[in-house]
Amino acid sequence: MSSLGQIIRAIQHDAAALPTSELRDEIEVSLEVLDATISQFHSARPGIRGVDERITATGNVMVATLTVALYVRELTTRPADVTAAVTSSLN
Repeated sequence: MSSLGQIIRAIQHDAAALPTSELRDEIEVSLEVLDATISQFHSARPGIRGVDERITATGNVMVATLTVALYVRELTTRPADVTAAVTSSLN
């Protein structure tokens, strides 16, 4: 099992390696994954028989949340894309 520090470093490394456009795409995908893991967490059976399922679901939500947060953090450290609009008039 990986430690929390190892998971964080791996996510940060992956985020830093992505070009900005791909990082934006990965953030969108990661938000969808987060939604799915939250649904999985809510559908985990309560009680003693569902303990392992709930533990797994909790871990999945935590990793998905960290992924989104660290990807967004990486994106905010990058220069903003600036597109200049040039207009001209013949009048």
